[in-house]
Amino acid sequence: MNNEKKIMIFTCVAHFFTHFYEMIFPALAIPLMLSLKMSLGDVLKMSFFMYLLYGLTALPWGMISDRFNNRITLIIFFIGTSLGAILTAFSDTRTSLMLSLAVIGFFASSYHPAGMGLISLGMKNRGMALGINGVAGNIGMISAPFTAGLLNWLVGWEVTYLIIGALSIIWGIILFMVDIDETSVHPEAKENATSSANNNSNMKYFLILCVIMTLAGLVYRGNSVVLPAYLELKASFLWDFLSSISLHNLTGAKTAAATLLASLIYMIGIPGQILGGRMADKYDLRWLYLGFHGLSLPFIILMGLVSQELLVISAGLYIFFALGMQPIENSLVAKYTPSKWRSTGYGIKFILVFGIGSFAVYCVGWIKELWNLSAVYLFAGGLVALLVFCITVFIWVSRGTTCRNIE
Repeated sequence: MNNEKKIMIFTCVAHFFTHFYEMIFPALAIPLMLSLKMSLGDVLKMSFFMYLLYGLTALPWGMISDRFNNRITLIIFFIGTSLGAILTAFSDTRTSLMLSLAVIGFFASSYHPAGMGLISLGMKNRGMALGINGVAGNIGMISAPFTAGLLNWLVGWEVTYLIIGALSIIWGIILFMVDIDETSVHPEAKENATSSANNNSNMKYFLILCVIMTLAGLVYRGNSVVLPAYLELKASFLWDFLSSISLHNLTGAKTAAATLLASLIYMIGIPGQILGGRMADKYDLRWLYLGFHGLSLPFIILMGLVSQELLVISAGLYIFFALGMQPIENSLVAKYTPSKWRSTGYGIKFILVFGIGSFAVYCVGWIKELWNLSAVYLFAGGLVALLVFCITVFIWVSRGTTCRNIE
């Protein structure tokens, strides 16, 4: 097996796991609300420290990866998240559950700076590789809601965490026994490393990109924590079908139906990420970034206005563009960061996307209390409109330069 294949296999598996962990909790929000006799807003707030650490610790993990190597960080990722999952499975109080979820968030945070750094430096066709890796993460997002809903229906949420914890520790052991060469560098990164003037310009562009990614992170987290519960409340057509065939009395069946819809919606992101990855290796990354975000805008607004089948269609089209832009965005981070600080650059990105984005958990609860869950998507639409404006400014500021993965 050549080095590029090893990089792709382990980064894809790790990307699957990090998003699986991320999406289990929202899928179980309503069952936990009923079990703990808490409001939905209070249940969602229990995940705050998990999502906060998932973002805030990305920077130190990126610095560790640059100081040592990305493979060691990925081994820590697999072992640490499995520990958090096992602790979560045995949590029997609100406090212990909150702390155990925080352990998951802390170690899950290590994947993105290490995995993205490894891909951006070690893969020749960077955009396509990031697209394929994005698909693996999307599969984690797809499978988590339905798996969590199904296992909650069959045996309870504790078993879900035990199973995923056991599987991730196995992959950590396998990676421990495999060597990966991290010395290969993408040709464009090697050129950037020799030009201090170019790096100074890139820093200016990267700072503008940070503002855009922060806004995108707030929208991403707000949608991810709300979507399963929102579908359970506003897209009941699948549940109505199950009721018609006498499954309405089974405990957890309504949640399972909603999480199945959430999984199907995230599945639509797979062709979006493949398309985004292919286009990232061919066209100017800035205009692609503007196009994908701009096309997502009408659909996230529609999510706050429609229900039933139209809600699922709108959500699917939003996810297609919102996830399709990820290999483009990750290519932009690689373009505007020097190779020796590549993992640190991704750490900064994910502090903004996931760390600051975690405050969307509180924003969602606040908006729901004042209005309703539909209003969350109208506010999210406003944020997307703002970030589209910021991308336009970004393109204007960087005019006269080229921005491609492969020159």
